[in-house]
Amino acid sequence: MFDKSRELTKKLTKLNDFQREILYSSINVHGHICGGMPLGFLAGLAALEKLGIERERNMDSMLVVYVGNNHAAGCFVDGLQFATGCTFGKGLLKKEPKGKWEFLLINKKNGEAVRGRIKNEIIEGAFNAPFMSYRRKGVNPTDVPEDATHDVFLKILSTDFDKVVEIDGPFKYEIVRKKPCFKIVKCSRCGMYIAENYISLEDGTPVCLDCFQYGR
Repeated sequence: MFDKSRELTKKLTKLNDFQREILYSSINVHGHICGGMPLGFLAGLAALEKLGIERERNMDSMLVVYVGNNHAAGCFVDGLQFATGCTFGKGLLKKEPKGKWEFLLINKKNGEAVRGRIKNEIIEGAFNAPFMSYRRKGVNPTDVPEDATHDVFLKILSTDFDKVVEIDGPFKYEIVRKKPCFKIVKCSRCGMYIAENYISLEDGTPVCLDCFQYGR
C-alpha cells in the first residue's frame, strides 16, 4: 500500500511537497482510498488558506466537525484533521454530529474562525460515484477496485478549492482556552495513575471517576 500511496501523491502537482507528504501519511493512516478523505483534506487546506494560518503543530487551532455517526463519508473528518493538524489526540477536534459535511476551523490565538462546507453538487457526485455503489453492496473499502477509487481521488485533489468547498469568514469567534494539566495522581482505590484534572475526592482521598462512589 505504501508504494501505491507514494505513486498517487506524486501525481498531484497542485500540492506542494509538504502537502504531498502529509497526504501520503494520511492515506496510510486512513487505510484505504476513497472520496471522503480527500474531500476533507482539500477542504482543510482551503480553510487554512482562508484563515491565514499553517497546519497546526501545537495547540493554537481548533476544529469542530458536524459530520454525524453511522453514515457514509465520515472519512471526511480524517481528511480534515490530517490537513489542519487539529487531531483528536491533541484535543483539537470536536465532533458535533449533525450529518453535515460542514466544519468550523478556529484560530485560538486571535479569536478568528472560518466555516466550511462541501458544495451540494460535489456531495451528490460523491454519493453517485462507483465507490459508493460498491459500499452499498457491502464491499469493504479496501476491496473496492482501484479503477473506482484512484481516478476520483486524484480528480478531487487536483480541483480548485472554490469548486469543491464554500468558506465563510474569517469572523470573530470566542473560545475559552484552558491550560493543559501536566500532573498525575494515583487513585487511592484502584491504584491507577490519572490526570490531576480528572480526580474526585472521596472522604478526602483522591479517586478516579470509575471508583468514585458518591457520583453513582
